[in-house]
Amino acid sequence: MRALAEFIMRGRAQACIVALLGNIFPFVSPATIGLVTLRKGSAEGLIVSLWAVLPLIGTYYLSDGNQLLTLVSVAALFMMVVAANVLRVTASWQWTMLLSVVVGVVIALGFGWFFSAAIDQFVQDVSDMFEQIAEEQKLEETPFIPGRQFILGLMAWMLTLSAIASLLVSRWWQALLYNPGGFQQEFHGLRLDSSVALLLIAAVLAGMYLPSEYKPWMQLLAVPLLVCGLALVHHSIGFLKLGGQWLGLLYFGLVFAGSSTALLLVGLGFADSILNLRARLAATKNR
Repeated sequence: MRALAEFIMRGRAQACIVALLGNIFPFVSPATIGLVTLRKGSAEGLIVSLWAVLPLIGTYYLSDGNQLLTLVSVAALFMMVVAANVLRVTASWQWTMLLSVVVGVVIALGFGWFFSAAIDQFVQDVSDMFEQIAEEQKLEETPFIPGRQFILGLMAWMLTLSAIASLLVSRWWQALLYNPGGFQQEFHGLRLDSSVALLLIAAVLAGMYLPSEYKPWMQLLAVPLLVCGLALVHHSIGFLKLGGQWLGLLYFGLVFAGSSTALLLVGLGFADSILNLRARLAATKNR
């Protein structure tokens, strides 16, 4: 990864090449945009993002199917410029994550307004697919069928989570080149202010009483707490020298028991914001 980061930072042409070809691999194109933006500013990041968008533009015009997902992918790349620039200016992961949530909401609502017909068609396609599955499996009860608000909320959640994950990769690359070991210290110390954590958890708990249609919107608000919980687990495993197998177990749980593991991480992120569990862990070890 260090070699790739070095190649990206050799010049604009190299960064544009990686951004253009990086769509083949997860996180490579957005992380490239993030790295360039963090190091050289939003103008350079925007130029690189335009090259990353080129294959998506080709897909948009050549594809015969619903082109909504292609448009969402384009929005995600430009969202990286915004998120990385916020981190570059504020040097605060808390504000970066919160503003990423806001930008994700704005983009999703913008799609609902400007591409209403495409959203409705996508919702109809999903509804038809769920009904077909129910008929094939001969289910007695009608399964939950995602509607318009569910799809828009899911879009905002995916955009926000993708932006934060890609920005973490960008920051890691930046540390590899200019501040070895700095990213680990930065990520392991990631936590929210108690007032922010209280507002987020209150909104998430209040959202539990809303219909299932609005569930992704509540999950969106929990993303900063989820990331902070993940950072706390990384810190604890490293601090206690428990070994990499515990991290493997954590990500195994996220893949195969996603909702339960994510809920646990959200709870840990909230608890750490209120109780500063890292300091308590250090004090316990010292005793």
